[in-house]
Amino acid sequence: MNKYLRVCATEKEIVERLDTFHPEIVTYGKKGSGADYLLTFYNITEASSESLDYTFRDVSYGDGTRSLAEELVALLNEKNLTIATAESLTGGSVGSKIVDVAGCSSVYYGGVIAYSNELKISALGVAEETIADFGAVSEQTAIEMATGLLNENVNLGISTTGIAGPTGGSLLKPVGLVYIAVTDEENTDVFQLQFAGNREEIRNQARDKALFYAIKHLQLYY
Repeated sequence: MNKYLRVCATEKEIVERLDTFHPEIVTYGKKGSGADYLLTFYNITEASSESLDYTFRDVSYGDGTRSLAEELVALLNEKNLTIATAESLTGGSVGSKIVDVAGCSSVYYGGVIAYSNELKISALGVAEETIADFGAVSEQTAIEMATGLLNENVNLGISTTGIAGPTGGSLLKPVGLVYIAVTDEENTDVFQLQFAGNREEIRNQARDKALFYAIKHLQLYY
């Protein structure tokens, strides 16, 4: 049998998991970019299929037929919910991926590209003290960016803030550090991630993880 898995993981992470847990699999298909990949495994047994499900259980999504954005829009439509985006390092690419999906107008309210601290404060309601105390790239700022999106028209908010490089990093906050927050009126999840690669690769991985965490939020709480 052939098996298809849609996963949100870096290419390096995929290879490492397969090398560690499935050394018997030497040939497989891998299609995608950023952190959104469709994996195809050829002529495997039912036992191997179940084992692959377990290996990728924390990063898999959907049934293999839809991309991250397509899966997110489908879930939002199914649950009759709306979403908005607040983006810093991803520069609008999260919202752009959503808008690429036909029918997104029923679930996507819009987005704010808040690259400067001033716009994070004025457009999203991030407290000046939050940025002063924790920095623009922080768990606290990501949460306030996401919650600043919520209103009577928006059920779910996603935010991204991080350091895409190649400059701007430090020992405490290196290049590739990203915070992603997903929130609704009752539940907030925030994730600290460390990506590798050039500026474009880091931004694309952050974009895909933001979509993935929104999917997981919907699956967990709705």
